[in-house]
Amino acid sequence: MTQDEKQLTMFDIEEVPGRPMLHWLGKRPLRAVKYYEAQLKEQYGEPAEDGWVNRLYWGDNLQVMSHLMKEFRGKIKLIYIDPPFDSKADYRKRIKLKGRELEGDISVIEEKQYTDIWANDLYLQFMYERLQLMRELLAEEGTIFLHCDWHRSHYLRCILDEVFGSDNFLNEIVWRRQTPSGMKALANKLGQDHDIIYWYSKSSSYTYNPQYLPFTDEYIMKNFTMEDERGRYKTCEIQEPSEETLNEWKEAGLLYVTSGGKLRLKQYAHEMKGLLIDDIWTDISAIASNSAERLDFPTQKPEALVERIIRIATDSPADIVADFFCGSGTTLAVAQKLGRRWIGSDINLGAIHTTARRVSQIIKEQQKETQQQTLLDEGKKFYPAFAVYNVNHYDIFKNALEAKEIVMKLYGVEPVKRSFFDGLLDGKWVKVVELNRVCSKEDVQAVFDEILSKGEKEIEATYRRGVLILCSGHEYDVLDYAKRLNVVNIPFEIRDILTDRKDIIFKRPPEADIALKLDGGKAVVEIRQFYSPMLLQKLQLEDDPEEIDDWRQLVEAVLIDPNYDGEVLRPAIQDIPGKKDIVSGVYELPLTGPGQKIAVKIVDVLSEEYFEVLEVGAR
Repeated sequence: MTQDEKQLTMFDIEEVPGRPMLHWLGKRPLRAVKYYEAQLKEQYGEPAEDGWVNRLYWGDNLQVMSHLMKEFRGKIKLIYIDPPFDSKADYRKRIKLKGRELEGDISVIEEKQYTDIWANDLYLQFMYERLQLMRELLAEEGTIFLHCDWHRSHYLRCILDEVFGSDNFLNEIVWRRQTPSGMKALANKLGQDHDIIYWYSKSSSYTYNPQYLPFTDEYIMKNFTMEDERGRYKTCEIQEPSEETLNEWKEAGLLYVTSGGKLRLKQYAHEMKGLLIDDIWTDISAIASNSAERLDFPTQKPEALVERIIRIATDSPADIVADFFCGSGTTLAVAQKLGRRWIGSDINLGAIHTTARRVSQIIKEQQKETQQQTLLDEGKKFYPAFAVYNVNHYDIFKNALEAKEIVMKLYGVEPVKRSFFDGLLDGKWVKVVELNRVCSKEDVQAVFDEILSKGEKEIEATYRRGVLILCSGHEYDVLDYAKRLNVVNIPFEIRDILTDRKDIIFKRPPEADIALKLDGGKAVVEIRQFYSPMLLQKLQLEDDPEEIDDWRQLVEAVLIDPNYDGEVLRPAIQDIPGKKDIVSGVYELPLTGPGQKIAVKIVDVLSEEYFEVLEVGAR
């Protein structure tokens, strides 16, 4: 690779400004990152007049941010992240079938979204690397809000001081969630009912827009104790104004004379902005279970919370808002409503589908409002399009890694990267042998070669909890072979998933029967049947699929591109019904002639996808 090519694909990372304050095993600053390609997979809507299209990325956010370095380094105005809290919990999403419910509770299932269980050092390194990249992407006047709770807030504050510099710390915001469960006192300590949001700037020239809460009637009665024909008011001391200013106040009727003859300035409640918001936020509740805003997505935050943050830290539609742990897409949805540019990413494909559907609906509503506006209306500026990208060819590697990922999630293994081992489980290092073959003596030899390559003290520190191999069967003498290799006497285990089954569900792709008919100048796409083995297996209906009397109960969305170019899906038809409604299944499209390619994408309620391209033949 030439030096010019290297400059195009590698980005040096600026040394962090703060002095190191927190240390952990394996701590290493991020010195450089590699550029990763992104595949444009879908585009919703047409670009704005200035050509901007909002962006949603599916992939590891370290790779996503490395990709963004080429175009967006130093250009993002606001980053809000709600990353893993290391809460030692599994987060699951409640999923319901569409339309009418089946008998009993079979129509409701829970899908595991992610496991928030980390080894302490891995969590700290994970956040350290990503925060360094976020600093690189922030504009000089940009700021970052990091949402966390008591589990790791003290560590994250130290890392933020190191990455952004303690001089750039702005606020520690306390958000009281006001959730019913949090209001209950715990058996042996105080109830925990608040989160922490750290606010840091990149430089001293950051954006800040004060926000206000409207006065309550109680507050007005208590603090604005005087009243005249203009309303209730209070008075404040006048600090040596000019004669011209005094005359202006006098003409406006704003001067008040005390019994001692001293002039004071009237402040009317209805003319004031309200109470200036400080760093204790008690007025925004967590999302209620019956709220229309709720998407049954774990850790979903209320739109009002994120809206306040965006209004504080951005000024105009040109400002870019980013969220690299976007989850259900709250940050991106609010940015869309406020007319801001946005970039979002998540490694969970279900999060990408949820966000895409959510933002698509908002854009439809914005377009409808625009159409209803008269020429005299100024209207609200918004960006009418967004694109979905894959980073690092996730669609290519998805099936090859799927079995390993399922097994690791099933056993609760926390993945690690840039390591010989695949993850950690209860402090044990875990190696998953390729699951399409049995574990051999060579596999065990490779594990002990890795262990014995370390020094004695490092072996004791690193592997004291032990090593676990997960495999689908093994050679008959492999356990005895492992005992002979284990000269360091570390705890060692081989677990055969075939004899240690935990209801493993290996994915099979959905199937569909789609017909294309030509009717005059129109093409009619009819989905006759849709079958999702994964979903039916989770519903325990794989052997009795007739319990589902309408395939549309399984489907979350149907997206159709009437002129597919073979690369990017541009869905002109987006059939995304409400929570209790079902898709149509029959769609009329304009017919452009022989060779026309019509792409159909069906997404089920588990976010599993079916994709087919139909081609119009000669008549």
